[in-house]
Amino acid sequence: MVQSEAASAQPDSGNAAAIQALTPAPAKKAVKIVQTAGRQQLGDFAPDFARYNDDILFGEVWSKNDVLSLHDRSIVTVSALIAQGITDSSLKYHIESAKKNGVTKAEMAEIITQVGFYGGWPKAWAAFRYAKEVYQEPAAK
Repeated sequence: MVQSEAASAQPDSGNAAAIQALTPAPAKKAVKIVQTAGRQQLGDFAPDFARYNDDILFGEVWSKNDVLSLHDRSIVTVSALIAQGITDSSLKYHIESAKKNGVTKAEMAEIITQVGFYGGWPKAWAAFRYAKEVYQEPAAK
């Protein structure tokens, strides 16, 4: 099918939108995450595990934040920990990290509520203990 010159000279907003949608977004630059907790806590006892924690889990996986933001990685991590029933200091650490990574108090409450329905209500109750502590507002003077 041949288009007339007049038709081809007219901008096609549908094609422009399609071309724009196919144009890759500017690449986000990954921020390197540096973790030393593994070596500090287990370096002498389990050096390989410490290295995997610091260099692989945080150094490689968490550092792929150009693909999945730290905000979103924090949501996934907190959700997974709660769903598994991991309600120890590691959950508190990741809730603190989520807050630092921009997860708001309202988002955290909603995340824990959602996980409660799919992962277990008692687990959500346990997670709220840490979330309330982490997101606690300083008392007004």
